[in-house]
Amino acid sequence: MLLWFKTHQKPLFVFIPLLILFLFFMFYQTTQSSVPVESPLHEKKSLINQTEGASAVLEDPFIFVDVKGEVKHEGVYEMKIGDRVIDLIQKAGGELPEADMAAVNMAQKLQDEMVIMVPAISSELTGNQPVQSDTININNATQSELETIPGIGPAKASAIIQYREEHGQFKSIEEIMNISGIGEKTFEKLKESISTY
Repeated sequence: MLLWFKTHQKPLFVFIPLLILFLFFMFYQTTQSSVPVESPLHEKKSLINQTEGASAVLEDPFIFVDVKGEVKHEGVYEMKIGDRVIDLIQKAGGELPEADMAAVNMAQKLQDEMVIMVPAISSELTGNQPVQSDTININNATQSELETIPGIGPAKASAIIQYREEHGQFKSIEEIMNISGIGEKTFEKLKESISTY
């Protein structure tokens, strides 16, 4: 036995360190394989969330608004979200001398497809044209003035102003019958009380 150990002593000294190194390598591999790895699905969801956030930032920040009436350049203008009526009128070259700016809410925020109507000052105030004192100019009358017309209450007065903003000034008093709720019978009652100038 002693003779065998002496004969194989050198090979054993070489083999034992190799065995220890091999066992250490196997233990290291086992430890690494137990470390959790983020799944590709999680990475994909993160990428989708980032893409959705980017698309929200890239939404169109512009709107289109139509301005009519007493401004230097009527038309449709490209405006930014958050702009106000005063910005639109400045972009249209400003108001004309005969514009009734008291009837316009300059601080109102603009919305896409909105129509802004800038009316003219009543000829009663300018003295340029003779007017009948017992008629209401439906092209620039205020809400309260419209409500003084026979058969016109708050709802119909609001409808007249909305129609004016969307279609421009009335070209004739008969055009008022285009408004819902104002038929021929109602028109007969109020036609002597209204005018378009």
